[in-house]
Amino acid sequence: MALGRGDACRARGAVGTCGAAQAALCKATAGHRQLVLQLGGSADGPRLREERRRRSTEARELSAGLQHALLAGLRQAPARPEEQRELERLWVLFLSALELFLQDLCRAHHLCQLFSTEGGGAALLRTGLGGRGPPSRKGSRRGGGPTQPPAALHLEEEIEQVRATLAEMESRANIPPWTVEATQPAGTGGTAAPAAEVTRGAPHVGHCCSVL
Repeated sequence: MALGRGDACRARGAVGTCGAAQAALCKATAGHRQLVLQLGGSADGPRLREERRRRSTEARELSAGLQHALLAGLRQAPARPEEQRELERLWVLFLSALELFLQDLCRAHHLCQLFSTEGGGAALLRTGLGGRGPPSRKGSRRGGGPTQPPAALHLEEEIEQVRATLAEMESRANIPPWTVEATQPAGTGGTAAPAAEVTRGAPHVGHCCSVL
């Protein structure tokens, strides 16, 4: 049965909305990854950890919105085959991006246990630049950074939330990841969404694959 003009517009709108949300999610998770890589290093401290939590919150909020939009798009009146395939492709890319985000959260949890800004953990790694020795625990908080609650507890909650989202995604949409194949040679990269660029360090996701 042919689609009405309103159905076609809704389908195109769903694809555009989800594509933009996917690009924003890639940007947020890429920024989060850059912060995670600095944990335990010379730039570590309360400010960096607060920013990591902020980026994590942003990524999880974007994930919730994207999941809702994709489910709505996939369950509405069937779109043209091309638009349906695009929504399914975005679903699989979203699943992959969330799995990488979960890996980064687990890495952050491990590093925050090794290098705690609270009492009782190992001292933060310092390079010694500027002729100063390793600062005391109190000194590592200078600069007016916010006092954080225990990082491990926060990260455990973040990890469980992302795991729950992944489990819900896998149960609510029957889109096997193996139905997506690469359409570009390895190493050529791609874009996260139509007319969108991914920040440096983001996963290579986007129009480099299609649904079989």
